[in-house]
Amino acid sequence: MSLDLFVRPRRGVRIARACALLAAVWAVFPPTFVAYAAEPAKPAAEAAKPEAPKRPAAPVRVVAARAADVPVVLDLVGTTQAVASIPVKTRVDSQIESVGVAEGDRVEAGQVVFTLDSRAIRAQAAQARAVLARDRAQLALVQSDLERTEQLVASRTKSNRDLESARTLVAAQEATIDADQAALDNLEVQASYCIIRSPIAGRVGSLPLKPGSSVRAADSTVLATINQLDPIHVAVAVPQAMVGRLRAALGRGEVPVEVGLPGGSEREPRVGRVAFIENALDATTGTLGVKALVPNADERLLPGEFVHVRLRLRNDPGALVVPAGAVQIGQKGAYVWVIGEKGTAEVRPIVVDRTVDGASAVSKGLAAGDRVVTEGQLRLAPGATVEILADAPAGPKSGS
Repeated sequence: MSLDLFVRPRRGVRIARACALLAAVWAVFPPTFVAYAAEPAKPAAEAAKPEAPKRPAAPVRVVAARAADVPVVLDLVGTTQAVASIPVKTRVDSQIESVGVAEGDRVEAGQVVFTLDSRAIRAQAAQARAVLARDRAQLALVQSDLERTEQLVASRTKSNRDLESARTLVAAQEATIDADQAALDNLEVQASYCIIRSPIAGRVGSLPLKPGSSVRAADSTVLATINQLDPIHVAVAVPQAMVGRLRAALGRGEVPVEVGLPGGSEREPRVGRVAFIENALDATTGTLGVKALVPNADERLLPGEFVHVRLRLRNDPGALVVPAGAVQIGQKGAYVWVIGEKGTAEVRPIVVDRTVDGASAVSKGLAAGDRVVTEGQLRLAPGATVEILADAPAGPKSGS
């Protein structure tokens, strides 16, 4: 065996072998090698950067800012109260003879509600009349004695002392008749208490006592409670910060009050007026008590209900309004998305004065005619192109 296999070739031999290998590769793959060699190399940063996709237009709905009349209102929660609530009680000791109404009935002023047993009182009144008649007869007797005494004194048959005694008897008997008449009047008044009438027009509540029940004037038992429901009071607590505006509105005239039931059970609110304000603020809550008088002919409102109350303090004509749904809240305050002349979106900071019935009155940041986005704000970015959608068709009305 030759020792050349175990001896490392010299440098010249190694170079010759490498050149032979390259020549063999060139002979096998000449086109591919030339193509790769001819292509210019791209920068590494440019080759790694992907092409940015084109952002599609965002679909939005817009509305133009416009001038409209916006009222200055105060929305509160109130409670209904009866204008008058009369507890019916007896003023004499007796027994219920009859009940003229049923539970929940509507009564008129002066209508008989209860009738009590009045026989004992009427018997006492008859006795008082008899005593009065007796004393009147005695008065006639002493008056005739006085006339004779005056004649005898004139003829000097009797002394002046006898005349004074006769006059005293007449005066005493007249006083006795006055006392008898007062006692009779008192008994007749007591007898009138046996017929209990409704002092107001309203509705009767529950009737805990039935015919045959004994009643006493000293008892605390209430025979019935009659509430006046038409009109009805609605009580609210106005914050101290709004008291000045309320008093200014009252100085200009009546302040209308709209009352609606919670849940929107009525389509149209009931309209009343402010009827009364307290003369002092509640120091514990910092509010002023106000009562409104509201018509309630159908008695839909009952005492003790919670209701929505809106006080209309004044009306501002020509205020710039946008839908409340267009107003967004950010870290720097309120803003809206406005579509410019080039059809791109931009953020516009605004100052909202108040929001009433879904319309926001803007005092700063917009001009009449500016197109404000009402739907699709989440897809917008500053400078984004938009696709303005047509207004959605109105849905069917309730009940149709």
